[in-house]
Amino acid sequence: MIQEYCADIVALYKDKLVVVERLSFPAGLALPGGRRDIVDDGLESVTDCALREFKEETGLDLEIDGRLGVYDEKGRDPRGPKSSEVVYGNASGIIRDEPGKTKVLLLGLSEIDNYRNKFAFDHYQIISDYKMLSRK
Repeated sequence: MIQEYCADIVALYKDKLVVVERLSFPAGLALPGGRRDIVDDGLESVTDCALREFKEETGLDLEIDGRLGVYDEKGRDPRGPKSSEVVYGNASGIIRDEPGKTKVLLLGLSEIDNYRNKFAFDHYQIISDYKMLSRK
C-alpha cells in the first residue's frame, strides 16, 4: 500500500475541543482532518490541508497556533498507512456538519477520558499529547 500524507487538527472553540463523529468506516469520534491533495507544484501544504479540511468538516474557520507533531505509527489507521502532521489552534464561526460524513461535537478537555474508547485511529493519544502540551 502507498503511504498517504494527512493533516489532523486539534482546535478549541469557546474553550471546547472540536471533534467529529465519523458516519462511515471507520466510525467513531475523530479529530477533523484528512488527506493532503496533490497540487500543481506537488503535495498540498499541511497548513492549506488543515484549513481546508477543518472548514469542510466543521464549517468553522481555523487559526493555527502551532504544530503538535507527526503521527505515523504502523497500524494507526485500518484503511492503510497514513502519516499525519497535527496542528493545533482556535476555531471561530458557525458550526456546520458535513452532511452524510460527519457530525460536529464539542467536548471539554476534562471530559475526553470518558470517551477514550470511542475515538478512531490514534486520536485519543493525539489529544492526550495536546493536553500535556497545554499544561506546560
